[in-house]
Amino acid sequence: MAFFEEIGKKISKSGQDAAQKAKNLAETVKLNGLISDEEKRIKNSHYQLGKLYYENFAENPEPGFAGHIADINDANAKILKYTEQVKQIKGVTSCENCGGDVAYTAPFCSSCGSQMKTLPPIQPNINACVNCNAPLAENQIFCTGCGTRVEKSPVAEAYAPPAAPQCLNCGHDIIEDTAFCLNCGTKIDS
Repeated sequence: MAFFEEIGKKISKSGQDAAQKAKNLAETVKLNGLISDEEKRIKNSHYQLGKLYYENFAENPEPGFAGHIADINDANAKILKYTEQVKQIKGVTSCENCGGDVAYTAPFCSSCGSQMKTLPPIQPNINACVNCNAPLAENQIFCTGCGTRVEKSPVAEAYAPPAAPQCLNCGHDIIEDTAFCLNCGTKIDS
C-alpha cells in the first residue's frame, strides 16, 4: 500500500509541476507581448520625435543632426525627381489647384475643373500614343494611359469598348470617373 501511495504522490507532484510550468509559460508569453507593445510604442515615439525635430529645425540643425537632415533632404529631392519622371512616362501633369493627375494635353482638370496652363508640346516618341504620349508596347492594341486604339485589327474591333458618354455642352467624350468635361470644363452630372 505504501508503494501505491508513493506513486500517487509522485504523480500528483508531476501534475503540479506541469501545471506550474504551463502557468509560467503563459505568464511569460503575456509579459513578452507587453514588452513588444512597449518597444513598438518607443519606436513610434522615436519616429514622431525625429519627424517633429525635422519639421522644426531642418533649416538650422544642431551639428549632430545635420547629416541626418541632409539625408532626408536628398531623399525628398530624389522622390520628387522620380515622381516627375513617372508622370512624364504616364503623360500626366499635376493640377496646381487640387494636385490631381491630369493628362498632359487636357485643357481642364478632371477632378476640380480648373483650367490647365498651356504646356509645351511633348517630344514625339515613335512608341508612344498619339493622343497622350504614353509609352506603348510593340503589339499593343489600346493605350493603357488613355484608352485610344493604337491599331485596327479584327481582335481590336471585336473587343471595342462601348461608346463613351458625351458632354451635354460640347459633345466631347466623357472619361470615366471624371467630374468635369476635359474639353470645355462643364461639370458632369452623375
